Amino acid sequence: MKDNLIIYLSSRNNYEMLEKEVLNNIKTDGFEIINIDDGSIPEQLEYGKKICKKNNIVFLKNKKRGVQWATQTLIDFINENRPNCKWTICFQHDNYPISKFFFKKLSNIITKNDLTEFGILGFNVLDYGKYTGLSYLKFKLGLNPLGMIGMLHLSESVREKRWLAPKRQPMMLKNKLWNKPFIIEFPMWAAIGINVDNWNKEIKPCDDYQFHLWLPDIAMQFNNANKACMVLPNLYCLNNQKLKLKYNIPENSAVAAREGNEHFFGKYSPFDIWKKRWGWEYEEARETFPLKKYKGTLLEQFYDNDLKKGPLKNIKINE
Repeated sequence: MKDNLIIYLSSRNNYEMLEKEVLNNIKTDGFEIINIDDGSIPEQLEYGKKICKKNNIVFLKNKKRGVQWATQTLIDFINENRPNCKWTICFQHDNYPISKFFFKKLSNIITKNDLTEFGILGFNVLDYGKYTGLSYLKFKLGLNPLGMIGMLHLSESVREKRWLAPKRQPMMLKNKLWNKPFIIEFPMWAAIGINVDNWNKEIKPCDDYQFHLWLPDIAMQFNNANKACMVLPNLYCLNNQKLKLKYNIPENSAVAAREGNEHFFGKYSPFDIWKKRWGWEYEEARETFPLKKYKGTLLEQFYDNDLKKGPLKNIKINE
């Protein structure tokens, strides 16, 4: 088993889905899986322990609440027990890799290239509702825009200012520059990689984000410290939110959390928490962003970047 990469899952009252979906969909290529329980009820907690024991998965209880602290719990464990681990890859339960030998390829990139400057890795996350074998081929050939590559809040988009999500992708993303590894504000959080060393140096988890906005806040901390987030568009994942419906889990996680369904997702973090923490409105990024406050950081560069000409920067990766 290679030890420079660990697969990580944060679970909360959804262990039936972990057993019947996640473990069947994620082909680990021989890499270790660690599960962090994020405050499940007692029955689910015991169920989760049994599933993890049966599948040789390390089971840990979150030190506090929320995915930020689940990640901190994981990284504390890595620091103490897995000193050779450089990156951890976090998957939501409705998301899984579809590229062949996903983890082996990623491990090779970690081994052959100096990725120490980056904070987060993202991937080309395809929307289940639009995914077909033909569309995957077209994505690989650069004939279609990329999938859900990230939120790109600060950058000025072609069609709207707020973000670039599945149904909002401007046609300019057909540009070949988006087929190469590139720097982004923060990647799609359904599947992300986290640099263990840079987390130790730069990240301070907080209790404000149990589920909603947890990753954008982490990416902001990295970007503010000039640790870039990067997307590897040649590694594909599939986001299938409809999987959750089979287990009576609300399909739209953010909406369910906002409506008070904390059983699976925890408390919804309202946008005023984001504004208090960072000084700008998450959903009205360009209109409220305090540019002077972030002079000299990557965030200033994202604000000034013209997306019509491509991403902020492409990165050469030798696989």
